[in-house]
Amino acid sequence: MIAGGASYDVGPYQANLASVEIYDFSSGAHGWIGNMIAGRQIHTATLLGDGRVLIAGGGGAPGYAALATAEIYTPQLLVHAPVLFSLSGDVQGQGAIWKGVTGLIVSPADPATAGDVLSMYTTSLFEGGVIPPQVAIGGQLAEILFFGDAPGYPGYYRVNFRVPSGVAPGSAVSVRLAYVGRPSNAVTIGVQ
Repeated sequence: MIAGGASYDVGPYQANLASVEIYDFSSGAHGWIGNMIAGRQIHTATLLGDGRVLIAGGGGAPGYAALATAEIYTPQLLVHAPVLFSLSGDVQGQGAIWKGVTGLIVSPADPATAGDVLSMYTTSLFEGGVIPPQVAIGGQLAEILFFGDAPGYPGYYRVNFRVPSGVAPGSAVSVRLAYVGRPSNAVTIGVQ
């Protein structure tokens, strides 16, 4: 999403722009989708967990006061934040994450170690997307080995990743996934 900006086409001064364009990286297409309520530059745009965008503040052109307003852009198709699954089904606590070699769930009784390849399912990635998700284990970024559609499970995606070195051991180490700026819930795994 490209929203607002400045134009020098109105004489010696800048004008705040209200136009909004969307770029679809999967198809390479882009185009105008409408205007914001107010022309803005030097504003913030924050991607919300449900796929909407909060546009706030702005101003900065000579003769224009700072804006103390905000508006929300709602795309035609909302894409929610990704979800990591848990063994209890309540998307918290012990994660439904398994070891790539054995297929066994990573748990306090069978913890992961640095270098292990782990797998999990998630939601809300872009089908056929080229931007990889980020997985953090105990705050350390893991190497993503594969991400893509989960065969036989429409709307679900598989992510394979390697446990980084330097993760503090524990029976409930946090695992979180982030995708195009949207963080998932946190689940836990055992790490030794």
